[in-house]
Amino acid sequence: MHFANGTGLGSVGAQVAPEFNLESLAATPVDPHQTPEVVWGPGKSADQIAMKLLSLTERQRVAMAARIDPATYSAVRMHAPGVEYNARARTLKLRSASADQLPKPRRLPGSVAVVSADTADQAIAEEVRVLADYMGAYCFPLRDVGAANLHALLSNVDSLRAADVVVVVAGTDCALPALVAGITQSPVIAVPTSAGFGAALGGMAPLLAALSANTPGITLANIDNGYGAAAMAVRMLRMAARLHAVRSAAEAAAAAAEAAARAVEAATGATAANGAHN
Repeated sequence: MHFANGTGLGSVGAQVAPEFNLESLAATPVDPHQTPEVVWGPGKSADQIAMKLLSLTERQRVAMAARIDPATYSAVRMHAPGVEYNARARTLKLRSASADQLPKPRRLPGSVAVVSADTADQAIAEEVRVLADYMGAYCFPLRDVGAANLHALLSNVDSLRAADVVVVVAGTDCALPALVAGITQSPVIAVPTSAGFGAALGGMAPLLAALSANTPGITLANIDNGYGAAAMAVRMLRMAARLHAVRSAAEAAAAAAEAAARAVEAATGATAANGAHN
């Protein structure tokens, strides 16, 4: 749906009644606290990461950095003593000293299931979960449900179908995204990982396998790109929430118009009855 000229109907916007104009809804500015910035660690020094985190906490309750190794964490902690480290996700979290005075981030409606095929894939899966949660999404993990452990996947079908977006993290032959997409109607984001041996070629084989998946409804992040998958999942939830708001506004406008029409019809009928009586 394209909101050209703020009308929601493109070139025929001039025909839209004023009470059905969705300009204010469509043009609502993005809340910067709903999808906050993530500091990318590689290529930055510890003091640069610390300075960026401290800068972000001046305007939001929590700041995050991704792809942080233990040595960098120790160095960042010298500049920002309150920083917290998630070793599995390789992320840093810094809470604002003035959190009580800053606006609370809004949670997105819906949920994201983060599915990982093997223990070797769980670092990327945890990155997805932590960063998507930070961006405002509710996430829940499903671990060790790879294609080689099919009974575990099938025992979680209800959970998969309950999720609005499913992120599937898998290496080696990357068969899991296609299996998941076959049992749920939710969009599936595949994250091929560099976990694997021999002909896995550091993630190239999983990447090509996921790209060539025959099951429809799969989109693809780059190798080990948990951050990109988290951001895509959050964008999907945000767009779904926006479309729901547009639909609700349209239904409310239609209901109001119907009520007004009934009121006019009732008033016209009453006037005609009074005229006949007189």
